[in-house]
Amino acid sequence: MKQFSEAFGRKLEGSGITRIQWISMYYINEFENISQRELSNLMCVKDSSIGRLIDRLERDGIVTRTRSTEDRRVITLALSEEGQRQFETLLPLGVEFNNQLIKNIPEKDLETFENVLKTMLSNIQE
Repeated sequence: MKQFSEAFGRKLEGSGITRIQWISMYYINEFENISQRELSNLMCVKDSSIGRLIDRLERDGIVTRTRSTEDRRVITLALSEEGQRQFETLLPLGVEFNNQLIKNIPEKDLETFENVLKTMLSNIQE
């Protein structure tokens, strides 16, 4: 796994965005009004680490925070206009990297791999 992370990090070099920032931008884009806690859970990162990551993304104008009107403890995240622009510029790098990873792997094998991972995840959630 470390080799995958390092390879994707190299792909992002020169973009001004780190791998972990890209992943957070991906989830924020994917899940509308995601909370910091949900993002923390998806990324398997401590709440305090997500807080620092979001602080930096907010400072850089990539992410906006909005406090929930129903529950003031909940903060939802969204990509700013600048964040959306950067994400759309960087998304092709993620797609290209994914295509590189699965190159020469038959579709049937990829389906089996995904099913095995889902089953493993289900097994630990029981």
